[in-house]
Amino acid sequence: MKLIDLHADTLTALYYDPAINGVAQEFTGQSTFHRLDKNTLHIDLEKLRQADSLAQFFVLWLNYKKCEEHGITAWQLFTKQYNELINQLNKHPEQISLVTNLAEIEENQKQNKLSAFACVEEGAFITEISQLRNVKKMGISYITLVWNYETHIGVPSAIDQTRGLKQFGFDMVEEMQKTGIMADVSHLSDQGVADVLSISKKPIIASHSNARVLCSHTRNLPDNLIKEIATQGGIIGVNCVPHFLKDNNIDIKYDYLIQHLQHIYQLAGIDCLAIGNDFDGFKIKPNSTNEINTIVDLPILADKLIQSGFNQTQVEQIFYKNSLRVIKEILG
Repeated sequence: MKLIDLHADTLTALYYDPAINGVAQEFTGQSTFHRLDKNTLHIDLEKLRQADSLAQFFVLWLNYKKCEEHGITAWQLFTKQYNELINQLNKHPEQISLVTNLAEIEENQKQNKLSAFACVEEGAFITEISQLRNVKKMGISYITLVWNYETHIGVPSAIDQTRGLKQFGFDMVEEMQKTGIMADVSHLSDQGVADVLSISKKPIIASHSNARVLCSHTRNLPDNLIKEIATQGGIIGVNCVPHFLKDNNIDIKYDYLIQHLQHIYQLAGIDCLAIGNDFDGFKIKPNSTNEINTIVDLPILADKLIQSGFNQTQVEQIFYKNSLRVIKEILG
């Protein structure tokens, strides 16, 4: 079963020493770069092969507030991380390359190569709308509008669900859709998601979000927004972060993930479902008994989805075809 994973923080985990995971390493020059081809993280090239990956979305995570503390702009940090992603990909040109549209995925597939999308988690590195054209030229495919800080773009779910996009955020979303950059609403407040939907003329994505009715974490989506995202042709990448799967949970179980997929399917249909694991963006808790430990375990999910009542065509939609549809519609 081919797989497109909409969200992984692997580049960040390569950038920081996973044993320390200290954000200050970003700014002190003491970062240790680890290998993309083989490592002990959730994702590497070898694991992607084993998972039958078609395309992996690699996220450049920008800690906006830490930028301010260390006297560096978010744009400078974005550039630094972007260059490192390109450097990592260029070390293995026969195995993987950056893609920006559907045709490039298909060409890589013909050459038996993995495809990598570049994305940014934290839109605050954009301070002038004109920067979006440069970002598009660099090959950035989506921007997660906010992370966990309130910015000039809008308010995250972690702070206040009732306040949404600010005027710059409205302008930014409109320009992103004109330019051909996907708007990612994961982390955005409920009102912010509604604001994006109110002006969107193209599908939007929630790259790594689950159903709030099954797990009360503020980062999960309420039913009304799930339905609206689906109605407008968008996709929701269900993730396997333990505390987004079930309240007071430390385990990653296939059944927990399937329950979210089933709920969203019953509520909004099959066309909005996708995978966005958030791999390498969370740590495994001690004493947890996980069934999903790396991306290599995802093919088992496909089998279990069929056992739970989904048919082969539906599982293909969840695993990669719905994502391909949105990629084609927005990126070309």
